[in-house]
Amino acid sequence: MSQELLHCPQCQMNFDKYTRTPQMLPKCGHSMCMQCLKESCKIICPEDGLLQPSDLSLYPINQAVLRIICKTQDNDIPSNQDKLQQCPQHHKLLELICVDDRCRICASCALFGIHKLHNIQNADSVNKSIQENLIHTQNLTLTIQDKIKFLKLPLINKKIHDQIRLCIKQQQTLAEEQFKEIINQILAKQQKVLEEIESKYKLLEDQFFKKETLAITSILDKADMWILGSNQKIQEYHETQEKGDIPFTLLLSDSSIQQGKQILDEIDDYLLKFQNNLQDIISAIPTINQFEQTYFHEPNILKDLSIIEQSFLKEIDEKPPHNEFLGSSLPESTCQSQPSSNNISQNAISPQQPHQKRASQQFVLVSPKVQSRQQSASPKKPVVKKKLNTKVESILFNCNGDYLDLSQQELGDDGIMILEEYIRNKKVKIIKLMRNRISDVGAMKLMELHCQVLYLQSNVITEKFLDMIMNAIQKQIQIHIKTVYLGQNLINQFRVKKKIEDLKKLGISIQI
Repeated sequence: MSQELLHCPQCQMNFDKYTRTPQMLPKCGHSMCMQCLKESCKIICPEDGLLQPSDLSLYPINQAVLRIICKTQDNDIPSNQDKLQQCPQHHKLLELICVDDRCRICASCALFGIHKLHNIQNADSVNKSIQENLIHTQNLTLTIQDKIKFLKLPLINKKIHDQIRLCIKQQQTLAEEQFKEIINQILAKQQKVLEEIESKYKLLEDQFFKKETLAITSILDKADMWILGSNQKIQEYHETQEKGDIPFTLLLSDSSIQQGKQILDEIDDYLLKFQNNLQDIISAIPTINQFEQTYFHEPNILKDLSIIEQSFLKEIDEKPPHNEFLGSSLPESTCQSQPSSNNISQNAISPQQPHQKRASQQFVLVSPKVQSRQQSASPKKPVVKKKLNTKVESILFNCNGDYLDLSQQELGDDGIMILEEYIRNKKVKIIKLMRNRISDVGAMKLMELHCQVLYLQSNVITEKFLDMIMNAIQKQIQIHIKTVYLGQNLINQFRVKKKIEDLKKLGISIQI
């Protein structure tokens, strides 16, 4: 067999099955190696001079020549196994790697061949670099997976609650230490201080969950009005169709669609801002600092116990933690609902920052400043029992059946506490309390009633309410209500799916 058939007529090098595969020229049937085809600007057959097309996909492999080459190499294998790792051009070991062309080469290819001036490295160095990159990628993947665990909202909410509980516990512990020296004389006052600390921090916790109520109610009102108008148009369309007419009025373009899109944008913007603000809540909760013990320096401290109250419960009303989530100011009703004696020292909740002045550690004011307390104890005013408004009392007076509807009465949690006393012993099976600004505390109070169905849509109830129900059942507290409707509240139905299924197994149906 002529050896010319196994040589490329262009470069006079042997064909191989790697880089110089024999490619058949489409116009004449002669063969050239793939390397020559890639390097040629114009492909011209070296044997008959015919100009060939530039598209390399038209050049098939000459399988006959390739089989001869493979057969020749297979015959050489028994004599020398090392030829499998040899360069087909220079017959040297392929001990180097061309990083630019991503292939194995010999030393001659690197020094004199087509890979000259390329990025040449040995195999061990390349393998080491690849392994280092894989290890770095694996470590980075594990780090990202660990960090993602901290981005879950239930975990963030739990940390908020735990931080506030920690503040309460530390405040109570510090208070107990301050009162040890005079425990026999002020034991009653100590208990009052502990209760006020817990009350104020619980109020602070409620403020984190309730601040967005007004914004949500405004958006829901707009959405309800738009949906009502849309339903009227749909009803108009069906009535016209039944009459056999065409509702030409619906062809006229109006601004309702644009208003609907604006409502969607407003909802999306609110949810985005709410989630961003939610991440900043923890930074607003201060750490515990040491109490100032100036009031213990007073030699006549035991003569007037109100001085201890004034010094110890001093400034939580004046300077609670500020956060964008709470806004620049609290509702006036929130501040007025607390007695002026429930103040806690800012020093007890301000963060410890060494090498800085105390003035720089103060939080931004978010509630009206409380007047300073008198040095002597003042007589307590008689407590006026709160009452429901006239409209609600009229509805309760006329309710003699199994159905009670008090929707859109703005009762709030305070009103729910009063309402529960009114209807505690009445046999009402269905109670509707939509749009009443009811939170988790008020909703849980309603679970004590002897009714079967409770409608609580469009309030400010969160996922914590479901946990409170579960805890009550675990404590073997009897709950008579079988179905609770919680649509359009601050609850994500996908996150509470498991909780709803667990409650359903216990006989309580939650509808969202």
